[in-house]
Amino acid sequence: MPSIETSIWLALRARVESLVLSPALPVLWPGEEEALPAGNCLEVTHFPNRPDRQMVGSDASQLMQGFMQVAVLTVPGAPHHETVAREIAGTVADYFATDLRLTHGDVTLRITRRPHVSRGLRDTERARWLTPISVYYEAFV
Repeated sequence: MPSIETSIWLALRARVESLVLSPALPVLWPGEEEALPAGNCLEVTHFPNRPDRQMVGSDASQLMQGFMQVAVLTVPGAPHHETVAREIAGTVADYFATDLRLTHGDVTLRITRRPHVSRGLRDTERARWLTPISVYYEAFV
């Protein structure tokens, strides 16, 4: 049985893996060495926060919370790359609707609010335009 932390990550990852985009985009996962594709892609990063005790009892549930960032990486200079990135980001945000429940094993997490699509920024190191989407979650375990 996976740990709570692993179950949260696997529930989030499974949701990203089931996302259907047209055209399909490769996904760069944390800790998996992959070459940057020539075209557009998604990049996923997970930011778990510290657990929070809700009750004093030693066996009481704890709140696990954090966010996953899905960044849309587009090639600058392509026609309307910022508009394309924002449209993909909106599709990703819609896919993680408020109150969506994701489960892996015995752990169920809930998306707590509409994902936040941030302003795009230039990633000069990788020659990409990066538009981040933050997906906030919580789980009581």
